[in-house]
Amino acid sequence: MRILFCIYQLDYADHIALAYLSAIAKQKGHATFLCCMQDRELSAAIAEYQPDIVAYSANVYGFEQMVAAHKKAKANHRFISIMGGPHPTYVPETFAQAEVDAYCVGEGELAFGDFLDCIEKGQPFDGVPNLITAKGANPVRPLIRDLDTLPFPDRDLTLANSFLKNTPKKTFYATRGCPYRCKYCCNNAYHALYRGKGPAVRRFSVERIIREIEYVKSRYRTEFIKFGDDIFAIKADEWLKEFSDQYVRRIGIPFNCYLRIDRVKPEVLQLLKSAGCYSVHLSIDSTSSLVREKILGRQMKEIDLIAPLKLIRSYGINTWVNFMLAAPESTLQDDLNTIRVAREGRVTYAAYSTTVPMKGTELYDYSVAHRLIDPVTHKGDMTGCTQPTALQGFTEREKNIRYNVYLLGAIIAKLPPIFHEIAMGLIRIIPPNRLFKKMRDAFYKYSIENTIFRLHRPVECKASSPLATSTYCENKAS
Repeated sequence: MRILFCIYQLDYADHIALAYLSAIAKQKGHATFLCCMQDRELSAAIAEYQPDIVAYSANVYGFEQMVAAHKKAKANHRFISIMGGPHPTYVPETFAQAEVDAYCVGEGELAFGDFLDCIEKGQPFDGVPNLITAKGANPVRPLIRDLDTLPFPDRDLTLANSFLKNTPKKTFYATRGCPYRCKYCCNNAYHALYRGKGPAVRRFSVERIIREIEYVKSRYRTEFIKFGDDIFAIKADEWLKEFSDQYVRRIGIPFNCYLRIDRVKPEVLQLLKSAGCYSVHLSIDSTSSLVREKILGRQMKEIDLIAPLKLIRSYGINTWVNFMLAAPESTLQDDLNTIRVAREGRVTYAAYSTTVPMKGTELYDYSVAHRLIDPVTHKGDMTGCTQPTALQGFTEREKNIRYNVYLLGAIIAKLPPIFHEIAMGLIRIIPPNRLFKKMRDAFYKYSIENTIFRLHRPVECKASSPLATSTYCENKAS
């Protein structure tokens, strides 16, 4: 059979879920193709590839556009359709609206394989676990315990057929699942969906992930690696020790990964640094422990925010730290304090987002119950995370100052003392404007390309450059 995978957009991290589904399909002898709606009209792709099946992957963005394109294509072509991904998993009640033949909920490889077998044999697929069809919803099957039993992901599907083949950074996933239950994250719904169905957190073997990297590295431009796992390393266990040894010997490319700030330990950092770790992502979210625990559910309690950040930098590892502005019950000072934490912790880049409650999360329910959002008009996705807050309970002045922190916080944290104090005063007075946004965009681009991901080959650091900060010079010299 011929299978066309369709996604709304392809970002700089290629769509790993499609790579695994394509591998399942090819393992069964089927041909697979890709349509990215940001580059091509779905109907045109269907006309060219003549698929028997169109498999949609719907994320938090683009669901309505994808459904509209599907309905248009269905009016002119005959095919069987299935939709999986975060949207069907967390908003299964939209099945009728999508007008596809099946929704796939949760982990999809085994369900997709059974779905293909049923179609090939001419049998109904209404009883396949994880699927929702016109006849109802089936329970999910247990999670895959041994991830190494999965076929190697078909990275060629997205890499060979998109701009990603020429980008210097490639993304990999060594694990699945997250052990934590932050109230703003859909992981809580995932934990509930799979309660009693096996451990949520699982790892590929070191050999498996190294071989996958070797495959991509041998065929595509690969100068920097990002591990997109929710948490790459919690402790210095045998897996991390083996990874550190194998990665530096067989891959030898600088990489970025995610850590938990309350699990940062010298022994973990030593292993990461020896493997070639260039930078790490961490989330603090709020400087207020009350907001972190009660509202956001970070499970961090009272911790020293500065010491772990300094410790990471002492190993020569750069830091990207996430802060969520305008969270419910947060004060203006809480958000201003993010700049102090970034400054004192020597954070390489302080990343900001505006708090947006996503539908299906505890934070969304809290915000509705406290009338902070209107469930009728609130989209329930991440729309608005780069804009001034739309939550009720803040004055316009507070919204403007918080948005100025979003725009300029990362820059202000790096200014010399006298300019730092002046800038802290100005963001309280001057409304957000185009200049602030241009400054933010320029510094973000510079940081992403140089100090968080190393996307340019090392060059001699020139102190005359306006962005050639001491941190940047240190990175180039190391």
